[in-house]
Amino acid sequence: MMRALMTKTLCVLSILLSAQALAFDVDGLDYRVFFGTAEVMGRASGNTETDIVIPATVSDGSTTYSVTSIGYNAFYLAFDSASNALTSVVIPDSVTRIGGSAFRGNDLTSVIIPGSIATIEDFVFYQNDLTSVIIPDSVITIGKEAFGFNALASMIISGTVTSIGLGAFAH
Repeated sequence: MMRALMTKTLCVLSILLSAQALAFDVDGLDYRVFFGTAEVMGRASGNTETDIVIPATVSDGSTTYSVTSIGYNAFYLAFDSASNALTSVVIPDSVTRIGGSAFRGNDLTSVIIPGSIATIEDFVFYQNDLTSVIIPDSVITIGKEAFGFNALASMIISGTVTSIGLGAFAH
């Protein structure tokens, strides 16, 4: 029994240590690898670009990974107020998940949401300067306050959206 527990513990530690080794930065963005794909974790130290283009693939020097997600709080202004004043972001079709609050509190005036996104999570674009938004046909759910506190004058929402969270377009 004790031997099985120790074996499981060593296996978990091995997985955790190998996951830590799979973090890297390329062209001003930080990435980490999960199950063979890359997740954008935010800006690399010193990157102050205001216009971000997230690539569909990224290489750590030996392996090329598909970029499939943007992490929770990845570009949230409150965590790095000196450098996260994004004004535009282009997200590739390879991205299937944008974590909650990923772009919260920036100066975004432009964003293209790819047709690969099914859920726009809570607070993703909260407190920006977006004036118009097109929700692609792929989106089924829009989370609470997802677009709250923007300057929205127009938006297009497809008929595929079946759930809109509280305050999704508030203020």
